[in-house]
Amino acid sequence: MTNFRKINWCAALFCFLALACAIAQAPQPMPKVEGDSFSGRHVVLPDDSKGKVAVLVFGFTKASKTPTSLWAQKTLGEFGSNAGFELYQLPVLEDVPRLIRGMVISGIKKGVPEKVHDHFVPIVHGEAELKKFVNYSEPDDAYLVTLNPVGNVTQQLHGPFTDAAYTQLRVQIQSLLSHQN
Repeated sequence: MTNFRKINWCAALFCFLALACAIAQAPQPMPKVEGDSFSGRHVVLPDDSKGKVAVLVFGFTKASKTPTSLWAQKTLGEFGSNAGFELYQLPVLEDVPRLIRGMVISGIKKGVPEKVHDHFVPIVHGEAELKKFVNYSEPDDAYLVTLNPVGNVTQQLHGPFTDAAYTQLRVQIQSLLSHQN
């Protein structure tokens, strides 16, 4: 192989690797998630969050109520008054048998403050896809997804609420909000 061909081959390989790295670091698109909020509004995410920084809090079991509630309360307490921010609580209930799903949703609704009904959306379709998307591993964890104003995923966290984990979320939200203004 001549030196010229070696250089061309190396340049092509470098370009391919650079492109692969850029694709791997590009913001991940959010799969469509749809449901009706407790206020009766049909919500389609990430579309309905576009133009704002959004945090989506997913829970997949009854026991995930505690960590999802803690994450939501702390985040809303700090960022809820910011016009460029939204938080959606998304209990995923597709695995709940249809026969009792309505009763389960009604029971959940009774425990949710009315001021957050517009952003509390039970999800009854696409559970398998969502579990794959959030890298589901622990049934009772809270799964958090942060979206930039374009609707791309910028961060994913899961687990119980801790101050250290919340600091990671806070830094991400503050960074996105500062770039939004």
